[in-house]
Amino acid sequence: MVWLDAVHRRYIEEMGGMNIMFVYKEKGETVIVTPELTGTLLPGITRMSLLQLAKDLGFKSEERRVTVEEWESALLEGRMTEAFACGTAAVITPIGAVKSRKGEWIINRRETGPVAAKMREALLSLQHGTAPDTYGWLHTVC
Repeated sequence: MVWLDAVHRRYIEEMGGMNIMFVYKEKGETVIVTPELTGTLLPGITRMSLLQLAKDLGFKSEERRVTVEEWESALLEGRMTEAFACGTAAVITPIGAVKSRKGEWIINRRETGPVAAKMREALLSLQHGTAPDTYGWLHTVC
């Protein structure tokens, strides 16, 4: 379930206990877009980590508002190629379809996209210690 803003009821905020990210192709660049922090959505650690890792992987990232209408039109126009939820337990969970009263939109043939897969691998490699922790994110707990 996707949560919308409480005032306008059209801006995407998050999914239950997870943040949401969209993958756009713009002028030959991959752009990761996630809703900006407004004080009403979860400022997740996984969200923050993925925004940094996106830059490390050569992707551009943006924090901005995305409307439901933009989500649908960007998918239909081919500007948006993937969408995924992210959080501590799920790490990255691809979104394969969006259902509403108006119908259903399919995202990336309901498959995990290459950007989500690459970002998931980068985060898990860091968490499992197979990639260097250049940010000092990992801490030993005894």
